Amino acid sequence: QDSQSDLDVLAIVENGSGTIPESEILKYVPDKFAHLKLSISWYGQERLRQMFANGELFAWHLFRENIPLHDPTEFLGFLGQPSNYTDAALDVASFHKVFQDIPHQLSKQKENSVYECGLVYVCLRNISMAASWNLLAAPDFSRYSIFNLGRNCPIGKHDFIKTMNCRMSSQRGHPPPDGVDYDYVMGLFDALNPWIKQLTLDLDGEDKDGR
Repeated sequence: QDSQSDLDVLAIVENGSGTIPESEILKYVPDKFAHLKLSISWYGQERLRQMFANGELFAWHLFRENIPLHDPTEFLGFLGQPSNYTDAALDVASFHKVFQDIPHQLSKQKENSVYECGLVYVCLRNISMAASWNLLAAPDFSRYSIFNLGRNCPIGKHDFIKTMNCRMSSQRGHPPPDGVDYDYVMGLFDALNPWIKQLTLDLDGEDKDGR
């Protein structure tokens, strides 16, 4: 927990029941987390069952790191361990495709540099979490997992944090960091694109080898 943290809460509802007022969720938030901005994601029970059955990475994130705030039916415990996650190469390739579209979007609207820089963060976070499944002894869902893959990320933490702050600016209205313009974002892209491409090839090769 640091100055950038919020409180991600997963609210599981019965299928087709809709949501409830946020104030009802707040009743179950411990006082030690009350100062954090609440970010609620709503999922139906059946959707979560499917994610666990399919072995989706988000299901593994929940299984390994969730902290129950209110679970009278022990729903997540009932789901048990998710199926094996087998889509690392596919998920990395999918986010690489999003990443590769950034120069095209920037060329159309250079004033969107902060937004596109935040998208760099989104891609890196998801790529690193997916790749960690194959490259590390255990999946790494931490914020800085991109630096734990043993692959010498070509940008440093200072620039990574700047991309994260751009995402915070786009999503939460925080002031954007200084120095983020077209040239800065393209510099990040040029440094990261070949690195992600090689990572994609490495993971694809592992899948074909049956590992």
